[in-house]
Amino acid sequence: MIMEKIVKKYNLRDEQQYIDEVEYWQKKTPTERLAVAEMLRQQYIKLRPGDTEQGLQRIYRVIKRS
Repeated sequence: MIMEKIVKKYNLRDEQQYIDEVEYWQKKTPTERLAVAEMLRQQYIKLRPGDTEQGLQRIYRVIKRS
């Protein structure tokens, strides 16, 4: 998968920039979003090798419904 590299500078006080970012990610498919999350996870592991375990943590909770 080839990703287009885009660099943006944000003013954290500009609400429209936040809205634009949300809209950008909503246009991506779940597969594309997951690929980016995995890429960021791999980068983090390289930066902090002693802090992380390989793989995504899986958490679930069983809820009894009446």
